[in-house]
Amino acid sequence: MARLEGKCALVTGGSRGIGAATALTFVHEGARVGIMGKSERNLAAMKQAGGSENIAIEIFQGDVGRKDDATRCVDDFIGRFGRIDILVNNAGIGIGRPFFDKTVEDWNETLRVNLIGTFLMCQTAAKHMVAAKSGKIVNVSSVRGLDHLGREPVMDYSASKAAVINLTKTLAKELAPDINVNVVVPGNTETDLLKALPEEVRAGMLAGTYFRRFAMPQDIANAILFLASGEADFITGQSLVVDGGFSLKAG
Repeated sequence: MARLEGKCALVTGGSRGIGAATALTFVHEGARVGIMGKSERNLAAMKQAGGSENIAIEIFQGDVGRKDDATRCVDDFIGRFGRIDILVNNAGIGIGRPFFDKTVEDWNETLRVNLIGTFLMCQTAAKHMVAAKSGKIVNVSSVRGLDHLGREPVMDYSASKAAVINLTKTLAKELAPDINVNVVVPGNTETDLLKALPEEVRAGMLAGTYFRRFAMPQDIANAILFLASGEADFITGQSLVVDGGFSLKAG
């Protein structure tokens, strides 16, 4: 039997990259899946791509960092599926800017989406999970949130991703024993954000990865699948680093 047979899962940031790979993986593993995102065009494209492969994915448009949107999308998800078994908090942004040019607005927007958005989605979905006495929450952080691995142009991103790891551990205590809360910590992954970086920056990232390749979105989706499945029923409050050894370097 598929590992997520009959489960209902909502994936934020689910129209591209890691989120899209996760949504498709969940469907193939038997889940009924909805994806949430800000871009109506990207959501529609994902739905159309799924439809061409006879894969049914429901779409929910909204901004995770706005409480009204978070509440509305989760409520709509419950309305369509009847329950929520799995929440994957993958939505996130990064604003690259040198330290002395970094603005308060950069910080506010990054924290609003990456940290507050994760909190709001957890808070809204967990109310339904608590009532059902069952659920899995998988947050997505980054190696930039680990000790010594933050980068100066994305210090706000790095700080937000470190906070997501801490939030995960705190929520795991708050929502036990019925709900598992874990976090996947991806290394440098072949997404649109990475592809847009200058070649010299990409080369430096690759040189620091012991497996000598970047992660593919599917590599991260596989880790998310594990934590969302019954195989991880006795795991909570943990960080699963998927980085090809990148975090083994000193700094």
